[in-house]
Formats: sequence, structure tokens, C-alpha cells
Amino acid sequence: MTTALEHAHQSGCTVALDVMSKDKAAIRLYERLGADCIGKVVHHHNDGLTEPAVVFGFPRSGSE
Repeated sequence: MTTALEHAHQSGCTVALDVMSKDKAAIRLYERLGADCIGKVVHHHNDGLTEPAVVFGFPRSGSE
């Protein structure tokens, strides 16, 4: 994960990832890597079901 973040930042990209709200381990990982919650979204599936998600943005420098 840190290698991907470093590569993205070296390439001039801003990194934003979303994760399903129920995936607590991924949320803890993103937070531990210095990501900030920048929003919430709802994924709509073909079968009519929905799944809440959280969007995280990663700083260009810092703890990643």
C-alpha cells in the first residue's frame, strides 16, 4: 500500500479510495496510513441493493 501511495504521489496523482463502511480493517489501515475521510457515498448494485461506503483521501506527504 505504501509503495502504491508513493508511486502515485511521485507521479503527481492525488489518491482517493472508497471502502465499504462494513470493512473496518480496511478503514483502520487507511487511517493508520494518514488518510482523511473526505466523504460518504452509496454504491447501487444491479439487484437493487445498496452498500454505504466511506471515501478516504491520502495526503501527498506525511505518515504514508
